[in-house]
Amino acid sequence: MSKEPVDIALGKLLPKLKDVALNICIDYNKADDVVSMVIESLLNQDREVLQDIHDKGGLLWYCIRCITLSVHSKTSRYYYKYDKYYEKIDSNHCKEDGSYTSFDNISKGLYDNNNDKDNKEIQLQAVSNLLDNMYWYDKELFNTYFKGGYTLDKLSEKTGISRMSIFNTIKKVKKYLRENINEEANKITDSKELY
Repeated sequence: MSKEPVDIALGKLLPKLKDVALNICIDYNKADDVVSMVIESLLNQDREVLQDIHDKGGLLWYCIRCITLSVHSKTSRYYYKYDKYYEKIDSNHCKEDGSYTSFDNISKGLYDNNNDKDNKEIQLQAVSNLLDNMYWYDKELFNTYFKGGYTLDKLSEKTGISRMSIFNTIKKVKKYLRENINEEANKITDSKELY
């Protein structure tokens, strides 16, 4: 339909695209970010394909579809660059009533207590207790890795154990500690209250 270059057509569509993005995002900053990212990705695409879409009169709808997918998809570049980070912050620091906790009082997610020194001691004791309950190989490899300050490659060289085996063991121990530290810390706290 039109022999106008696609670059010029995208420039003319920019105000409309910002309005569309604002309707989807409801935030001016997010709308600008998503439009910028979509325009950038379109300009990096094959010009002949875009020109063909434009010549058939579908460029506006193609851009709208790209904006919608960028905003709603959990696998889009926009999501990974902007939304994922803020979702994590929101989920970690939002109270049940929707208000935010102050960043000064945010715990690292291991165990909540007002007294930091006692909290750290309880956490260390909980980790020690949990490690004592593990298989000796897992415990020793984990202790050597963290207390020795080794990288996976250096520990592999020193011990002769494959890097992948070390990685899997460390990952398994970390997961076990993460899943059980709160329960163990509560047991320690309860036992201290009894005395």
